[in-house]
Amino acid sequence: MKIINRLSVLALSLLAYVGAFTLVTPQFRTTTLSLSPHEDDAMNHDESVRQVDPTLARRNFLGASLASLGAWTLLPRDSWADDNAPRTPKVLVLGGTGLVGSRVVELLQSQGIATVATSRDGRGGTVALDFTMADHLSKTVADLAQDCTAVISCVGAIGTPNDQVINQGTGVAALAAKEVGVQQFVYITVAPEVKEFAKDIAFLQDYMKGKGYSRDTVLSTFPQTSTLIEPTFIYGGDEFAINPPRVAGFYGEFIEGLLGSSPVRAVEGVMPPGILKIALEPPISADAVASAAVAGALGKSSTAILDSHDKIKAASTLL
Repeated sequence: MKIINRLSVLALSLLAYVGAFTLVTPQFRTTTLSLSPHEDDAMNHDESVRQVDPTLARRNFLGASLASLGAWTLLPRDSWADDNAPRTPKVLVLGGTGLVGSRVVELLQSQGIATVATSRDGRGGTVALDFTMADHLSKTVADLAQDCTAVISCVGAIGTPNDQVINQGTGVAALAAKEVGVQQFVYITVAPEVKEFAKDIAFLQDYMKGKGYSRDTVLSTFPQTSTLIEPTFIYGGDEFAINPPRVAGFYGEFIEGLLGSSPVRAVEGVMPPGILKIALEPPISADAVASAAVAGALGKSSTAILDSHDKIKAASTLL
């Protein structure tokens, strides 16, 4: 559309330029030249030849130029703006009050990036957004993401009656975001080994179905500009919790250091898929996940799928 607009601008500019020459009455100075009969026998010796007054010609040219410039400046600015010009970053954070989401919001704001955040109940200055209502979710995300360059989804639910609906909400949000021109989409989901382990656990089926739908939708909707962050276990904060499972920061940091040691990593690397391999994968801090998410939203990460501790850790250093 903008290409068509720019062609229209060019056409109007040329019309204005030509029009200025044709509508501004040219003033000419007429001079009679005496021609020798030897120069051209076909010409009448009394014929007058009109010559343009240079001063008036320059004035006409100036008038045409000003008219042409006016055609450009009077048209809407977005009709001739560069499509590839970088946009000012603005990020919509879905689930902006949780363990990771709150850190994402703080990190974005600390870098001076305009941020809009949602939560279930609208606390802390966020926008209330119910992920169990798909139609309302789609419309609200489209409205909130209207001038955003990126969306980060930190939404997840486990052990609720609506696990599947809530967890597939990120896929619904991705479709809505794409419709309004969002460029980057970041989704914090679950590690592939956890998904493999959970496939035979009945109470996790709705959780995994919802996560799987959202993962597939994000990848297909933003094939070149999505970032999936897939940790096994995230730690942070001051408390332990069962639902959602949380490990306090001081303990998680100790475990990460222990499981991140070379001998343990060597054993983990040769382990077959299963609960033991998952247990030996170092947990990752909520701060590192948040940093990796912001790096993805700003287009700084070249890795589309961060499905291991090391990949997430590396991406977290890109800011």
